[in-house]
Amino acid sequence: MDRTVDRSASLVYIHPMKLIVILILLLLASPAAAANSSRNFGGIGIDGAPWADGRIVVKQVVVGGPAHLAGIKAGDVITHIDGKATEGSNFKEMVDYRLRGIAGTPVTIVVRRPGELKPYTFTLTRRQLVIPPKQ
Repeated sequence: MDRTVDRSASLVYIHPMKLIVILILLLLASPAAAANSSRNFGGIGIDGAPWADGRIVVKQVVVGGPAHLAGIKAGDVITHIDGKATEGSNFKEMVDYRLRGIAGTPVTIVVRRPGELKPYTFTLTRRQLVIPPKQ
């Protein structure tokens, strides 16, 4: 029994398993890639820095951005993003895959403000932001 396949009629032949792997990788990468492409992405409008324990401290708030309009201030410490604790987490992953995302989608963050006991919970809608490159 001959199991050869005539591929002469096709311009490009891709093995079905390779095609499946390519499609899965594209599906997994596309939201993050789209959200983080160039310097345009959906975000909440903060510049954050990691604390030693992994939590994110807000260094600067973009005037007119979602965080600013909600009342988030420089010095606030983000302790949770969409229910996941930031303490002990990877800063880059938290920013790239939790805070940033597709514009128009919600993100819920919990912040602690220095000198205050009660945490604040904010649900923000990510917005298309253009952040100028750092000088």
